[in-house]
Amino acid sequence: MSVIMVTYDLHKPDDKGYNDLYAYLRTYDFRHPVESVWFLDTEKPPTVIIREIIKILPYPEYDKIIVIRQKKRGWATYNTPNLARWFKDLIRTWDP
Repeated sequence: MSVIMVTYDLHKPDDKGYNDLYAYLRTYDFRHPVESVWFLDTEKPPTVIIREIIKILPYPEYDKIIVIRQKKRGWATYNTPNLARWFKDLIRTWDP
């Protein structure tokens, strides 16, 4: 398992797709500290996650999605204490 960051911009009118995207992201052990940024703790690689997201979006050709595997020592937070606690939790699985 590892911590994965997912960020996105959905560009189709009426914001279609957000509810399905949120439902998908909530299936993971997650934190959602700021708008359009989620952190997932998962065994899935970024390529699988992005393919699954593309399948549920109604208009993926208009959207932008970035999925990045995070490193244990490659993060810092400001004014997000819940996220910092989640990152520091010993059950979190990081890439070295």
